[in-house]
Amino acid sequence: MKITYNWLNDYCATNLPAPELAARLSLSGCLVEEQYPQPDGDMLYVAEITSNRPDLLGALGIAREAAALTGAPLRLPESGFATIPERIESACALEVQALDLCPRYTARLIRGVKIGPSPDWLRKRLEVIGLRSVNNVVDVTNYVMFECGQPLHAFDFDKLRGAKIIVRRAAEGETLISIDGTECKLKPSMLVIADAEHPVAVAGIMGGGWRRRFPARR
Repeated sequence: MKITYNWLNDYCATNLPAPELAARLSLSGCLVEEQYPQPDGDMLYVAEITSNRPDLLGALGIAREAAALTGAPLRLPESGFATIPERIESACALEVQALDLCPRYTARLIRGVKIGPSPDWLRKRLEVIGLRSVNNVVDVTNYVMFECGQPLHAFDFDKLRGAKIIVRRAAEGETLISIDGTECKLKPSMLVIADAEHPVAVAGIMGGGWRRRFPARR
């Protein structure tokens, strides 16, 4: 798990120097194995998270740990957005076929989104933990994933065939061009997010970038 000192301080300002905070986290079970000073004065932590502490697989989880260790107040980010009475079921169908691999999947439709470059603060925060900035929509899903520890995907609704999302196992012979341009050969053991015709993401791993030749699904 990679996280920066300044990112943690957004949620829990301990006022401890970066090395001391790393030492306290390590003694509590969140082992900070490496520290890398950044040009802007920040510090990158590389932490080993054991399998019994999945709550630490996100900045908020580590911030909660820091708050418990130091007594500093935890500041959760505020969220708020306008909604309309229309239910998403009237615009998009959602079907989970592989309930053993994904017992719950939710969706929200956001209209009026404009694709563009991310603001500098978001791009830099992702790049320091080793992620390539793509655009504002992709970057914010990655940011939230590392903030909360919950992977999520964003899709262009106008390009979803059949206005449908299906969570299923991949079919033998299916392929997907991932967002980094890699051609992924899918296997039936893999869970994918698909529209009515083709996979559009490898579930919880990486979204698709653009379409290429797909075999017909039987």
